[in-house]
Amino acid sequence: MQTAQSPAAQFDRRVQECLNRKDYGRAESLLRERLTKEPNAPDAHYLMGVLNYFRGNVGPTIVSLRRALELDPRHTDAAICLSVLLNDLGKYDDAKKIFDQANQSVVHRREGVVSGVDQKFAVKHLEMGDLYFRYRRYDEAIEEYSKAALLNPLHFDTRIRRAKAYARKGFVSRALQDLQSLKHDHPEHLPSRIHLGLLHYSQGNLIDAELEWEEVLRRQPDHPEAVAYLTMIRRARENAGPVGHA
Repeated sequence: MQTAQSPAAQFDRRVQECLNRKDYGRAESLLRERLTKEPNAPDAHYLMGVLNYFRGNVGPTIVSLRRALELDPRHTDAAICLSVLLNDLGKYDDAKKIFDQANQSVVHRREGVVSGVDQKFAVKHLEMGDLYFRYRRYDEAIEEYSKAALLNPLHFDTRIRRAKAYARKGFVSRALQDLQSLKHDHPEHLPSRIHLGLLHYSQGNLIDAELEWEEVLRRQPDHPEAVAYLTMIRRARENAGPVGHA
C-alpha cells in the first residue's frame, strides 16, 4: 500500500512540477501563499531560491537560500545550491564556509554506508579539492579530498587525486602510501596501479614502475595506458645506455 504524502510534501511536489514546466508565475504564487501561512518553512525558502535562480535573479536567490539555511542549518539541498552559486561567483571562501557548516553532521556517518546525501557532499568536496589543486593550494586540496573519500570511500579516484596533491606538495612517501593502500585494498582497480607506476617513474624508480604496468597488462592485456607507458619506459632504458653511464 502506498504511503500518503504529507501536505507539505504534496505542496513541494506541486511547486516542483511548476518549475519543471517553467510555469514560474504559478510557482511563485504557490510559494508566496505558503510563506504567508508559514514564514519559517525552510523548504519554501529553498524552492523560492530555486525559482529565482531559474529566473536569473542571483541576489534574491542567495537571500532565499541563506534564509533556508538559517531556519535549517542541515538543509543539504540549500547548502549545495548556495555553495555552487557562490563558487560560480568566485566567492570560494564563503562557499566553503557554508558548505562545511552544513556538512558537519554528514562527515561522521557510519562506515560502509554511502547515502545519496553523502554522495552529494562527496561530489562537492571533490569539486572544491580540484579547484584548490588547480590554484596550487595543496593543503586545502588534500583536506577536501580527504573529506570526499570519507563520505564516499567507493569513489577510488578521490584517493588518486589526493595522492597527486601529496606528491605536488612534496610528500612523495605519503602519496606512495595512499596508492599502495588503495592497490592492496582493491587489487582489481587498475587506475591505482597506473598512477602508482607513474609516481615511481617520476622518482626514477623504473623497475617498480614497470612492475606495476606489467601487472595491469596481466589483468587487462589491451590496456592502452599500460601499453603506452611500458613502451615509454623501455625506450627510456634503451636511451640511458649501460648502467652507470646514465
